[in-house]
Amino acid sequence: MTEMPQAAEEAPIKGLGSHRVALPEVPPAFAAEVDLFRQGIESALPGPTRRVLMTSATSGEGVTTLSLFVGISLAARAGRSVCVVDANLRSSGLTRWLGLEGQLGVSDVCQGLAEWSDALRPTETEGLYVIGTGRAGGEPSVLLGSVAGREMAKNLATRFDYVLIDGGRTLGQVEASLLAPSVDGTVLVVRANHTKREVLAKAEKEIRSHGGRVVGSILNRRTFPIPDAVYRRL
Repeated sequence: MTEMPQAAEEAPIKGLGSHRVALPEVPPAFAAEVDLFRQGIESALPGPTRRVLMTSATSGEGVTTLSLFVGISLAARAGRSVCVVDANLRSSGLTRWLGLEGQLGVSDVCQGLAEWSDALRPTETEGLYVIGTGRAGGEPSVLLGSVAGREMAKNLATRFDYVLIDGGRTLGQVEASLLAPSVDGTVLVVRANHTKREVLAKAEKEIRSHGGRVVGSILNRRTFPIPDAVYRRL
């Protein structure tokens, strides 16, 4: 295991490029650990395209920050084409962080008001695109449980090497579990010295009960990609 700095805080965004979404800089202390995690994902999911759901047991564990930082690492340092999706329709953390409020996004596509191509936003990092939660209202579980919601990862995977979905928390809301069967693997983000093992195990069980596959975990202040067969040792 390697030490990983706290991931829950959002870094400030600098200068918006023309028609491109401005991104925060990945803190130097994070870079090596994020790269290590990225390598672990590539090893755990060796296919030509990789659809990954980022979630956590409870809120405030750093899912949004790590989803974006891993996306930046994949695009900037590994040369992959990447789409990071804010599917946490209840909090829209990534959407607010990147200033995507009021733009077409997940909710609009799920209601048939737009296509995924309409919702894609290029960023300052070449090869990295983002999709916000959108401007249409609606019950999150109904939207993400729709045909468009369930096929989101599949459709985006035809355009990108990686699709990273910020699914918010698993316990207390059903959306992440609804998305889990549609991706190649789910990653649980865990806040160090906060999330109890039994809570983490409950989140893992919830994902598996919906047909999802947990391929690894990020622990704030430590990063350790864990193959599926080893994960049960937590």
